[in-house]
Amino acid sequence: MSSLRVGRRIADDILASQHETFQVEADKFKYKEMPRPLSYYYRPHQYATVQPKEMKIIYDFTVPYDHVLHIHQVANNYFVDTVSEWKIDGATFEKVLRFIADINNPPVIKDRYIVAYHSVAWNTTNNSNKAILSEVLIDGIVYHIDDWKAVVGIAT
Repeated sequence: MSSLRVGRRIADDILASQHETFQVEADKFKYKEMPRPLSYYYRPHQYATVQPKEMKIIYDFTVPYDHVLHIHQVANNYFVDTVSEWKIDGATFEKVLRFIADINNPPVIKDRYIVAYHSVAWNTTNNSNKAILSEVLIDGIVYHIDDWKAVVGIAT
């Protein structure tokens, strides 16, 4: 019982620190529209059962008009004889034949500036003889396009 309370405190501390960090960033700029976490628009963690010899779309997010998704975290599970395709704005960003990171502990990759202007998708093809449960987590912050340009220093 006590470990549950400690876990909650740790989770609360993590959420509070993320809010503080985001507030410091928000204070630096005069936003046209306050940036929002992807979870405001779409559930970052998606999963689906993929039957043998089947291709299924696991993740399919359309970025709102005049907005940009700055991807902060990516994680997946991986099975032998499966191929996943990570698409950004309709083009293949990576053909995934590997485990990227644990769904429960995804690394922060926001410094890589992976940005989607139109869409993010993840397709998994199961080439095995058994059904699999394919999972992917893609998370980030959605900015208004003008605010994103100000954040990264692009002249408008």
